[in-house]
Amino acid sequence: MLLGLWLAAGAAGTAQAQTASGQITLLGGSHNYSMVVSDSSSASSPIGSFWFGWIPGEFYLPNPLTSVGLPTGWSDNSQGSAGAESMQFIASSSADYIAPGTSKTFTFSSADSPAVLASDTANYSDHNPITTTVAYPAELFSSGGDTFSFSVVAVPEPSACALGGPIAVGLIASGWRRMRPAAVKAE
Repeated sequence: MLLGLWLAAGAAGTAQAQTASGQITLLGGSHNYSMVVSDSSSASSPIGSFWFGWIPGEFYLPNPLTSVGLPTGWSDNSQGSAGAESMQFIASSSADYIAPGTSKTFTFSSADSPAVLASDTANYSDHNPITTTVAYPAELFSSGGDTFSFSVVAVPEPSACALGGPIAVGLIASGWRRMRPAAVKAE
């Protein structure tokens, strides 16, 4: 009996396993981003809210997010303190949560480049990544918060890739022309 009570008390005090992760991808040259938030298939609870660019008492984003695009059933709320920002994202109901093994996509614009978003914060002595985020299994500050940082990927625009081909061909041709007269003189 005592062993059963002890085991039940230990299980009640254990935080739920949360394995949130995310990736931010630059969509265009004007700092338009896609942010995918995922809950691992091994997670024991869904993600019902998350606070992006924040840990308790510290706001990491250098500039506020603008033009925020949300999945159905989600809302956002910008927060700031002493010149730094963060953004809260909250599901309206449990039907809108990010279930284990699934993800949701959010979009936003920012004055910050991918390099800035991928860097560590200079505002605080802990130097956490700017994209540090706390995910919760229900509403903000519910039990079992999971802290993670987004990976930031800058995908070149198709126009930049299209321009790269002709430039590479031009450089190769230029180098070939320079080497050809030297080879002819050596004969």
